[in-house]
Amino acid sequence: MLMGGVVVQDFKNLETFVAVATLGSFRAAAERLHTTQPAVSQRIAQLEHQYGTRLLERTSRVVTTTEKGREFLAFAERILRLGTEMRDALVDGSALRGTLRLGVAETIVHTWLPGFIGAVARQHPGIAVEIEVDTSPQLRERLLDQEIDLAFLLGPLADPLVQNLPLNRVALAFLASPDFPLPPAPLGIAALAGLPLITFARHTQPHAALRTLMTRSDLPPPRIHASAALAPVVRLAVEGVGIAVIPPAVAARELDSGALVSVATEVALPDLVFTASWLGGHEAGLARAVATMASAAAAAASAP
Repeated sequence: MLMGGVVVQDFKNLETFVAVATLGSFRAAAERLHTTQPAVSQRIAQLEHQYGTRLLERTSRVVTTTEKGREFLAFAERILRLGTEMRDALVDGSALRGTLRLGVAETIVHTWLPGFIGAVARQHPGIAVEIEVDTSPQLRERLLDQEIDLAFLLGPLADPLVQNLPLNRVALAFLASPDFPLPPAPLGIAALAGLPLITFARHTQPHAALRTLMTRSDLPPPRIHASAALAPVVRLAVEGVGIAVIPPAVAARELDSGALVSVATEVALPDLVFTASWLGGHEAGLARAVATMASAAAAAASAP
């Protein structure tokens, strides 16, 4: 099958070479591409035979590029990028079809995701979106394992085979029941250290940032409760169990009703930075198109 004069199999071989060269391993490339190690070796052998030169140096522990291989890597990456640009320019966006497995961090579900999914349905009626909500660490693993096609998560992902587009930044806030016994505001770190805090799951960026902030030799051990889902965090805060450390949008209804109030503090936590991330390649056109739409939608939703 030809595409713009380039055999699709050549794209497969080039993608395989880039994977081996960037990951430094035939086995790792095979796992990432969901193929077998012999298939990877065969594709590399085809390239080396086709161009009459050794591209990779193989040892028992690591694979490195030869001098010609480094030159070839630059050309391969350029060809793959041009192939993507050609397809994006020539394919009618309204004709996109297929099922997109989309993984989403819960914070985005509470902000601009519903309107965005509606826009995708209107502009691309041939796309069916399957949405799965999970923590960012889990979404990263599922994306690399190709269990999902596109992830909206805390990023960007530093992986040579992953492409990222910026989405939006979300601030964290301290929220509590108006009946929760608080020291005089604004609360400093010492005052917060004596209070129960409720936030995202362990091994997530916001949980790690909060724990790093609160772990000091002059403070008592922090009391940080964690939850993989944010609805229990909001509910526990409403019930007066502790102070929720979450984006205000997650508890918009409770803030509007007065069930929760914002707690003034002297503490600044880093914003949550979200990206759209997907595995690159000549077959990633659907994920790339939706990611491009998402980047524009998130920017518009964040505009003042």
